[in-house]
Amino acid sequence: MRYARRHHRGLTLLELLLAAALLAACAVPIVEGTTYALDLAYQIETRTRATLLAQQEMEAAMAIAAEDFDRSLWKDSEDLGDAFLVTISGIRADLRKTFTVEVGRDANRNAQLDADEVLVAFVTRVADMTTY
Repeated sequence: MRYARRHHRGLTLLELLLAAALLAACAVPIVEGTTYALDLAYQIETRTRATLLAQQEMEAAMAIAAEDFDRSLWKDSEDLGDAFLVTISGIRADLRKTFTVEVGRDANRNAQLDADEVLVAFVTRVADMTTY
């Protein structure tokens, strides 16, 4: 007696469900890793941009101080575009001026650079060279 063989050309429902579960289990860590990498790249880009803006503001302030030592360098949450703000504060002591440049992103959109929004802060001292 001969038995007829059945040839299955498709997958059973169990095999299909198992393959889908395996695919989902592998995809979750990949998606999470990609999301983390994109978030990290955004943070790096934002901090790099803030650093470049702070450097530009610091160089401009130093140039002003070199030209006119008595001129005020003060800026309070000045808009630099793209929600970046700069604050420049300074203290004068005799023939020296110490000033701080802070750049950050206005996360809460209140047009003020709050302490928790500062991404980069540069501090420098400038001497009045005109009296020497």
